[in-house]
Amino acid sequence: MGIDAVLREETPEDLASVFDPEMLLSRAAASGKFSEMRLLKYLAPWGDAIFNQAQADDLRDDIRVFIEANVGSPLSRHLLAIQPLVEQLASQTHSYLWFIGD
Repeated sequence: MGIDAVLREETPEDLASVFDPEMLLSRAAASGKFSEMRLLKYLAPWGDAIFNQAQADDLRDDIRVFIEANVGSPLSRHLLAIQPLVEQLASQTHSYLWFIGD
């Protein structure tokens, strides 16, 4: 099962989502590809990770650094799709970006 990214409000209303049917995030998390990242290292295929507005800048940096180091890879393209959710998280109070694993 993949790790789906879902932006939610406190209600919990889903505002936007990016699904992971190819299990790109799951495989990356399980293999340690994110081990040097501030926040992405907390993704786990078997559980959930939740980030808030205060963490959005660190999450944005993690995604930027990974994409720059892995230009054009399927995982980089997937993280590019998640970037708008992170931007929305950064600009919106009382919202949370959930990475939902198995």
